[in-house]
Amino acid sequence: MDFLQQRRISDIKFTIDKDLNLKASNRSFLRLIHKTDLDINVSYIFEDIDVKNFKYFLETFEDTPLRRSFIASIKPGGEYISCILSVEKKGQLFDVIIEELSYSRKLLDKALLESRELTALIQNFDAYYFVYDGKTFTFKNTKDLTTVFSGNQADAKEYFKSTFRINTYNDDTLAQLESMFNDIAEFTSNKYYNFLQKDNIIITVHTLRTSTRLKSLIIASINQNKIDGPQVNAYSESRDGLTGLYNKKAITEMAVKKINEEKSPCSLIILDADKFKECNDSYGHIFGDRVLVTIASCINDAIKGKGIAGRIGGDEFLILLDVTTEDDIRNITRNIRTGIQWNITNVEPGSVVTCSMGIARFPLNAKNYEELFQLADKSLYIAKYRGRNCYILYKPEIHDKIIMENKQVNERLANGKFYEENVSEKIEILDLLAKIKREDSQSVQNLLENLRIHLQLSKITIYDKNFDLLYMVGLDSKEIRSEFIKSHRNYFQLFNEYGFLHQNNTNVLGSIDGSRYDMYRSANIASILEVATKDKNGELNFLFCFDLYKPGRSFMRDEVSFALMVARKLSEIL
Repeated sequence: MDFLQQRRISDIKFTIDKDLNLKASNRSFLRLIHKTDLDINVSYIFEDIDVKNFKYFLETFEDTPLRRSFIASIKPGGEYISCILSVEKKGQLFDVIIEELSYSRKLLDKALLESRELTALIQNFDAYYFVYDGKTFTFKNTKDLTTVFSGNQADAKEYFKSTFRINTYNDDTLAQLESMFNDIAEFTSNKYYNFLQKDNIIITVHTLRTSTRLKSLIIASINQNKIDGPQVNAYSESRDGLTGLYNKKAITEMAVKKINEEKSPCSLIILDADKFKECNDSYGHIFGDRVLVTIASCINDAIKGKGIAGRIGGDEFLILLDVTTEDDIRNITRNIRTGIQWNITNVEPGSVVTCSMGIARFPLNAKNYEELFQLADKSLYIAKYRGRNCYILYKPEIHDKIIMENKQVNERLANGKFYEENVSEKIEILDLLAKIKREDSQSVQNLLENLRIHLQLSKITIYDKNFDLLYMVGLDSKEIRSEFIKSHRNYFQLFNEYGFLHQNNTNVLGSIDGSRYDMYRSANIASILEVATKDKNGELNFLFCFDLYKPGRSFMRDEVSFALMVARKLSEIL
């Protein structure tokens, strides 16, 4: 990966045919893949799953002057890196520009860490600090980082003497003053300078050098009644090391003080990441950590100036808002929810991580922190039960009944009643299936509606071998597939060898088949299970489509199995 560290990868270009045979390239691409000739097929640098998808992407590439993008992972060195391939069709060939993502994310992660180091440093300053960037001295306060002075060295020296009441009659202090500004101008750092104030109090300035990608800075802390020596970093004791939010102890103590002691009106939100375990299992713990950092960033962006937040568990966060009006709360939670959903999907299209939130308000819903937390936690449970990727603002007239029903469900789970009911529903559907006659369309309709309710689906549609609609049950009467399938001869290319396509996040298709992705988006379809059945001669006879509109709600394994079984048995009857 040394080559990537030396230059940006976005100037790497190459030309291929639809079978990924290399036809032309610039020198940067050949350096990237460690080759000197063009007589190669570039498929070996892609992950296996991306090779098939990329070929399909090229085969179905529409003739258009516009570029289209494809997300893939390539392995030029010892590790895979995520890339956006910007593709333009030129006759029978394709011009490709690599716009690398992982490298950029590494730079962003580095900048984020530097920012956190600076923030942690600032927390140690008494009231003020100043920054020198090679030209300008900028004095700021540590409360809200407001700039109180900005100017050249001569003006900065006068501002420092005046503001901090420096005793200019003391020779040692004057010598320290000259030495400090001279050292800073030379970017000499990690020194302590002591100054005697007019009221005989000593202040200490400690300088540290830090760097960004573009410049070096001197950060100088100004501390009263401090002699030289390292400062205790109280910041690190109250912050979560990964996300930079408050840790569980700190955020809980602040919430208890605000609610139980100060009696300040506020709103408490418990946020939980949906599908986080599946994310870790599929993409690894490093990506899981990035997801948590992204969630924290989205929370910070949404609550800026209106509250505080902390991480209280692996993928669980607590947010304390100063606002209590319903509109304000909904605006903030909506921004958090959509920010998490789209930011994480953009980084890894295959990820289905979203968030669920439970919200309760003080003193409207509870009289102390403990009760408020319990109500927010129960509201979070309702949000999970309703399909995830949503927020529930607790209202007793609505949610007390649901909480009671959830308690009853838990009791049914404990004694086995829930499983008995679930099995009974399946048996009822199988009984209906056994009684169906080909000419009785109403019995088919009844079966499909029972299946839809049992699997908690949004819609079920069935098409014949000519892709004309036969049956449709669900939340709306909008039919979207028939004409689309007829005009796309490669519609079934994404299906697996067993004749079905199961995708719990249709956003993934955006980089594989743009027109298909647009078709799903037009109907708000978030998850799909499509089953192509065949007759005794091996010819396609029906297409069964099971759709979910709710983002974050996905098909469980037993649901997929049961839907496949019903579809195949029903295809033998119709």
